[in-house]
Amino acid sequence: MNSYGNDDIHAWFGRYTRHHMLINSTDRYPVSLKIVHCQRVRREALTLGRDLALDTRDLGITDAAGLLHDIGRFPQYSTHKTFVDSVSVNHAELGARVLKENLVLRKFSQREQERILTAIRYHNRAVLPADRDRKVHLLSRMLRDADKLDIWRVFTEHNKLSKDARNNTVDQDLPDGDSCSEKALADIMARKLVDYRHIVSKNDFALMRLAWVYDVNFTHTFREILARNYLQTLHLTLPQNDKIKVAFEAALTYVEQRAAGL
Repeated sequence: MNSYGNDDIHAWFGRYTRHHMLINSTDRYPVSLKIVHCQRVRREALTLGRDLALDTRDLGITDAAGLLHDIGRFPQYSTHKTFVDSVSVNHAELGARVLKENLVLRKFSQREQERILTAIRYHNRAVLPADRDRKVHLLSRMLRDADKLDIWRVFTEHNKLSKDARNNTVDQDLPDGDSCSEKALADIMARKLVDYRHIVSKNDFALMRLAWVYDVNFTHTFREILARNYLQTLHLTLPQNDKIKVAFEAALTYVEQRAAGL
């Protein structure tokens, strides 16, 4: 895929991630998982950007933001051995600092650099902050959609594995459970994102990913969710009861309507 003139950035990404693979030589899976995730989010963001008819310059910015959006995950894991921000560090803020300290974005204008860094800082926020800069807001929304699309893929593949073969880092070391918390269910039934404070089990974590549909921004993304059967696959991992069924059907109907442009 075209790197849009960002060969130097791609080369730096390769060097930086190889360094963290070496640091974690006895525990490489979480690092390799994030390398693939960064590459796939880049592709998802570029596909979305082309669907939105962005020009070549903005596609170059999208390319860099997609590839680098989770760069903070690598030092986070090397230092803390977890991807849970609440017990380690905000990986988005850390990533922005790493990029600034290493002058990774120096090929871009100051305004373009700030657009990329702001979108990276915003990509993991529970609610996207309002930004008066139209291009910052657009890139932030694109990055959040691309990130969600690939995280749904990650968990679809993760849940195909036997329980013994699954890496607990993916599920953030949450315990199993045979139900969902009432607070997490209340969040999704109100068409809200599930509050992280309400997540106490893997089921709640899955419910959070189901509720993400209410934070999707673009018609293209809704159509991809349907085409890939992400929600149906996710539903199968949850307890099969009436409350979960109602939440799932509401989310699926919402996605179908938005995919149709309604």
